[in-house]
Parts: sequence; structure tokens; C-alpha cells
Amino acid sequence: MKKLLLSILIAIAYMLPAAAERTIGITLSSATIDSTVSDDVDSNGTTDTTKNISNDVNYGSIFFEASNGPVTFGVDFIPFTAEFDARSTTQSSLKAKADGAATSGTNKGSVDVSNHLTFYVQPGKTFDNGVRVFGTLGYVTASAEAQVTSISSTDKTVDLNLDGIKYGLGLAKDIGASGVLKLEYAETDYDDISVTTSNNTKVTADIDNTTLSLSVGRKF
Repeated sequence: MKKLLLSILIAIAYMLPAAAERTIGITLSSATIDSTVSDDVDSNGTTDTTKNISNDVNYGSIFFEASNGPVTFGVDFIPFTAEFDARSTTQSSLKAKADGAATSGTNKGSVDVSNHLTFYVQPGKTFDNGVRVFGTLGYVTASAEAQVTSISSTDKTVDLNLDGIKYGLGLAKDIGASGVLKLEYAETDYDDISVTTSNNTKVTADIDNTTLSLSVGRKF
């Protein structure tokens, strides 16, 4: 579904006439990243523990848009690496308990995201006062590095793809001769990502992102 959506967005964008209005600008976003992290200790398909995590982050991005009538197509790029998820929990390891080698410590996990791209379409309507109301539908893709530190297994770092669908609603208004100001509320539902440690524990994260964004752009 997500790959099909991306293909449709790119195909329609290529169909835009040469005279389409284009805009480049920057976006400042305040986001709340909610994650549900679950552990399947022996990878048998049964969830043993679940933890909900919420993380507030602020970040900037660069966007490019092309508009034809009421429809805008665009791409947004975050040129930074951000920690989307971090978890730690205290746990005891009972390995070699009879020999007095049982240990306790902290298990840790984190997900760092880079090369975050959003391809989107924004159909909208402009009112007499010059304010444009628009909706957003987008395909999101990024690179994710998951790091797991465990007291009962070998530390592990895994490179993953993080894909998702973005939904949003916003307002836009022209400022000056060639400027535009946009305010948008959006939610992104990412696909689950998983890492299996050397002792066969499968850790899965379900990540959702809620953002409030302010964008300033210049038309050309």
C-alpha cells in the first residue's frame, strides 16, 4: 500500500505543467513520539512485556513544493539524525545461578532515525480572505539504527528501514509578494520495527509521531 501510494504521488507530480507554482522553504516542528515496545523473550510469538514510551523532540526540515490549482505536491527532508525512541529497564539474569553467577543490570534500547523523507500531496481550498485550508496525505521513509544492550545477550546494532503514512490538516496564507506561511497538525503511523538479540529475545517497537509544524517558504 505504501509503495503504491509513493508511486502514485511521484507519477502525478511528474504530470504537473512547467508553469506550476513552486515553493522552497524551511519547517520547524514540535513532535511527540509515542512508542509501544514489546518483548518476546523466546521469539515464540507471545508478548512477555510491554512498555509505553513518550518522547518530545523539536527539529527542522527543508521542503520543496509544486502547486497546480488546488493541489500541492511536495517533499520534506530532515537533514539531521534524531533519537526517536529510548528505553531502559532493570532485569535479573538467572544464567548459571547454581554457580553464583546470576547478575542484575539494565537493559537498554534506542532507535536513531536519519534521512527522513516525506513525499506528500495537499489538496485544499482557498477562501476570499486568502487563507487556504488543506489536508495532507504522505508517504514517509527513513533509515533507522536500532541499538540493544542486554545483560543476558550480546549487544546488537541493526540498520532498518522505517516507513509510514502521514495524515494532516493545515492552514496556509501568502505573505508579501512571493512568501507563504503554513501551519499544520499531522500524525504519522510508522510500521513496526523489530530486533532479535543473540539470546533469541525479539524486541518490537510500534512508533507514532504527532507534530505541530510552522513553515515559511518562498515562491518562484
